[in-house]
Amino acid sequence: MLFLSSVQLWAWVSNYSPSISKGVPAIFGGSPVLPDDYVCTNDYNIELLSVDPLVIYINGFIKDHEIDHLLHNAKDDFSPSYVYDYDNKKNQISSQVNSTWRSSTSAMVSQKDPVSRCLAKRLKLLLGNLQHPDTERLQIVKYVGGERFRMHNDYLPVHLEAKRPDGSTRQFNRLVSSFIYIGDECTGGETYFPDIKGVGPSADGDKFSRTEDGMGLLVKPKKGNAVIWHNVHQNGTGDDRMAHAGLPVLNGTKIGMNLFSIYYPDEPLVGGS
Repeated sequence: MLFLSSVQLWAWVSNYSPSISKGVPAIFGGSPVLPDDYVCTNDYNIELLSVDPLVIYINGFIKDHEIDHLLHNAKDDFSPSYVYDYDNKKNQISSQVNSTWRSSTSAMVSQKDPVSRCLAKRLKLLLGNLQHPDTERLQIVKYVGGERFRMHNDYLPVHLEAKRPDGSTRQFNRLVSSFIYIGDECTGGETYFPDIKGVGPSADGDKFSRTEDGMGLLVKPKKGNAVIWHNVHQNGTGDDRMAHAGLPVLNGTKIGMNLFSIYYPDEPLVGGS
C-alpha cells in the first residue's frame, strides 16, 4: 500500500488541479491582517542540504504577516487529512482518512489568494531553467500532540491531468515539493528523510541535523522557513530516495504548508519551452 501527501484526490483533480491558461486570476478582497499595500517580495536566503538528490533549506521563505493572513482565513476550514492507496491492478489512486498513517487536519487555500500566489511565484523563481508551469493548490496542515505522517513519497505513481483552455487534457506530476513551516510551538515533528546523507555534525541543530547513525536528515519546524526537494530523476521518473515522514509531534502544535510545483512529462525537465 502506497500513501501519498495531498487532500481528497478526486475532489482535488476536478476542482483544484492546475489549468493550462494564459489568464491570471483576480486577487480577492482585503484581509484584516494583510497590509493594504501588500507587495510580494523575495528576500530569503538558501542553504544546500543535499546536491544529489537536491534538497534546499530556505530561511525567511514566508513573512509573519503572510502567515497571519493565511491562518486567519483558513481557521474554519480544517478537516481530517487524507492518504492515498495505489491499486496496481487498476492503476488508480483512491483516497481515504487513515489516522494510523496520517493523523492531522488540513485546509486548502484558494489560488486567488494574494499570499498563495506570492508563494507560488517565489517557488517558481527558485526553479530557474527547470520546467515550472504551475503549482498545485496550497495546503495548510496542522499537527497536534502525537500526530504524524508516516513514510511516503510526493511523486504520484500515475500522472494526473490538467485541463487546457480548449477542453482537452494534459498529463502532469510533481516536480518539486516544498514544506513551509508556519507554526513551530512544539517539540518533535521533524521532517525526516532516511535516505539523505545527514548534514555534518557542526550543522545548525536548531533548523536541521543528522540522525544518530549519520545517514538520515532531520529538518526541524522553524516558523517562516521551508525545505524544498526535487522529486524526479532527469528522465522524469520518480526518485525513491525522497521518501520522507513527518515525525510525531510530542507536544504543542506544528503547522506547515505543502506547495508542489508540477511538470509535464511530454516536455524536457530542463530547457523546454
